[in-house]
Amino acid sequence: MRLFIAITFAEEIKQQLASSGQAIAALSLHARLTRQENFHLTLAFLGDALEEAQACLAIDTALNKAPVASFKLYSGKAGVFRRSGGDIHWLGLKPSPELNTLYAGLSSALAEIGFSVENRPYSPHITLAREVKGLNSVLPPPPRFIIPVNKLTLMNSEQKHGLLTYTPIYTKKIT
Repeated sequence: MRLFIAITFAEEIKQQLASSGQAIAALSLHARLTRQENFHLTLAFLGDALEEAQACLAIDTALNKAPVASFKLYSGKAGVFRRSGGDIHWLGLKPSPELNTLYAGLSSALAEIGFSVENRPYSPHITLAREVKGLNSVLPPPPRFIIPVNKLTLMNSEQKHGLLTYTPIYTKKIT
């Protein structure tokens, strides 16, 4: 199992993100779009072959360690990670002290129970398209929306019938 902890989105937000990805694809020679059902915000990658119960404990421990009330995230500016095999286009989020607190608490709790955590600043973003090549026009402005954060979801990432599929395993509410 390849598990990660994420903030998931409502269908209306996923539709807006999919439209942005389609705009990128329409103006490019090549783009591999994120499937609409896969849009999320990653908080922590937990790795392969992890015990589900241990991952669920990590979420619970993190929320108890750095209690965070439900909060809102706001879409921000679009960006690009340049790659030789094609660029990654993404949508960022406006700075959020609540998200930073949640991320720090989650990272600390994961480290305390034996998970390795990334040793770099957290850069929250939503991937719209990968392997983008030959973008030949200026993109329209990114969508504007508000993401209510009232739960964390443990997700399993796997290939099913040749498609990357994210399956929710456990959800922890934030009150």
